[in-house]
Amino acid sequence: MDIQLGTNTLRNTNGTFLAHGKEQIRIEWLEEEKTLALSMGVFMPTGTEVATLKHNVWETNPNDRFVLTRTPDILKVEDTTLKTTVMEIHKADNHRVNIPAAKFYTSKGALSEVSAEWWRVGNKMELAGIDTDLEGGAIELPD
Repeated sequence: MDIQLGTNTLRNTNGTFLAHGKEQIRIEWLEEEKTLALSMGVFMPTGTEVATLKHNVWETNPNDRFVLTRTPDILKVEDTTLKTTVMEIHKADNHRVNIPAAKFYTSKGALSEVSAEWWRVGNKMELAGIDTDLEGGAIELPD
């Protein structure tokens, strides 16, 4: 799967984002349903997990703080308390996806943000205009 994050293209990924050695996000194409599926842990800046989404279904989501909006071509997770977009994914041609906006924390409290121009993770990484082949591997966020 090719994933576009802002102006960055990460080609040939397995759709998994690893944070601190553990899977935090998985984006999958469900061939039978012809739709995208998202699994992710949602964390606070303290690193406390506050919600868990598995294949587009909330396993935990106290007080329905987070909302998943689905269309055939878009998945969007929003935080109703902070009024922010946690993750927005658009289906593109040939099982490619575009993530035009995201703002989420890792299990150690590092902020990951995606805008139209860049992708930042904490104060350790900012990427703009990168095009790389991950050779079927995961996307690893820096510690």
